[in-house]
Amino acid sequence: MPQFIIKHWLLLAYLVIVWGFAFALIAVALASFHPIFIVWGRLWMGALIMWCVWRYRAADWLMGREWILRLAVLSFTGNIIPFSLIAWAEQTVPSAEVGILMALMPIATLLLAHWLLEHEPLTWRRFCGVVTGFVGVGLLVGEDLLADSARGQLPGQIAVLGATLSYAFNGVYAKRLPASDPVALSLGSLLVGAVILSAPAMFLQLDGYGLAPTVEAIRALLVLGVLATGVATWCYFVVVTERGPTFLSTINYLIPAVAFAAGTIFLAEPWGWEHLLALGLILSGVALIQVRRT
Repeated sequence: MPQFIIKHWLLLAYLVIVWGFAFALIAVALASFHPIFIVWGRLWMGALIMWCVWRYRAADWLMGREWILRLAVLSFTGNIIPFSLIAWAEQTVPSAEVGILMALMPIATLLLAHWLLEHEPLTWRRFCGVVTGFVGVGLLVGEDLLADSARGQLPGQIAVLGATLSYAFNGVYAKRLPASDPVALSLGSLLVGAVILSAPAMFLQLDGYGLAPTVEAIRALLVLGVLATGVATWCYFVVVTERGPTFLSTINYLIPAVAFAAGTIFLAEPWGWEHLLALGLILSGVALIQVRRT
């Protein structure tokens, strides 16, 4: 049993590291790849890894035609839209700040769940968590929001917030779907997204960036696709299936901190007191909305 528990903590640590560093890796990959091409590369490499997992498990494919639209919605809201918005935003917003803003996702999920699901009440404690989280966001976007024009980072910051809403909708939508094999569900959504983006990704890459990427950009994209998308998806399902979502929720506190450290230390991105304060406020908000009555 202790070894079983240690395995879950190791998998959790892996998810925190690869998903936390993913924001910095995207910044490196953007030097040679179009944002949509980065997303496409992540999707097809992730689908390949999940196909190997599915074949290893020797599972049957039980999804019929009625799942095509469902898989498309899952892919758009959980992969294509948020991946694209994050990659596009990092052209102007430092990866460390993007990681902090993405910490708002659990709060956005709570708000959507309150409106769309019956068993997710918005208590006063949770309401305080929502307000606290948005105060932290205000610290980061306030300067550009009050500026005379949007020449700064505001468009990218709004794009990141849009990504959190897309992830939140994806989580709520997934709860309303019929029970299904999570590995097959992940494989299907990744594959559908890769097929949808194939043509636009190649066109945008050839039109603006060409096919002469740097070695660093190639390495970053490979790590993003194989480790941060494919292997991480498999680890995610192992932890959720064997330990449950409550255990996994720990990453909501750790990933933003890792993303902030990766961007400021390894990419030498600028930071100030407002970033640390915003990170603390958003994580405090996340803690408040996750409190359960005993």
